[in-house]
Amino acid sequence: MSEPLIPLETIKLHLRLDTEPDSELDPELERLLEVAVDHAAQYLGRSIPWDDEDTSSSEAILPASVQQAILILIGEYFENREQHVIGSIITENQTVQHLLHFYRVGLGV
Repeated sequence: MSEPLIPLETIKLHLRLDTEPDSELDPELERLLEVAVDHAAQYLGRSIPWDDEDTSSSEAILPASVQQAILILIGEYFENREQHVIGSIITENQTVQHLLHFYRVGLGV
């Protein structure tokens, strides 16, 4: 099994979860990571992580701001697991858009 893009320990710390390694929540957190990465990749118009085209490095790139946006998305998905939220106004998280904006590709002129 390959190493996750963002370690589960980092995700648990972000969510302020106090769970043991290999907890029953791990499969759910792995799924939320996959969904958040897909969301961010769709917004960016590129796969995550991506190869650095500007240097000779062949290592995949995951900027800190993109990682933070993914963690924020995971937090939103974790807190809002139900289909409906009664008595709340749900808006799109501007912080995620701001963190991801400068890494978007294919937007045209």
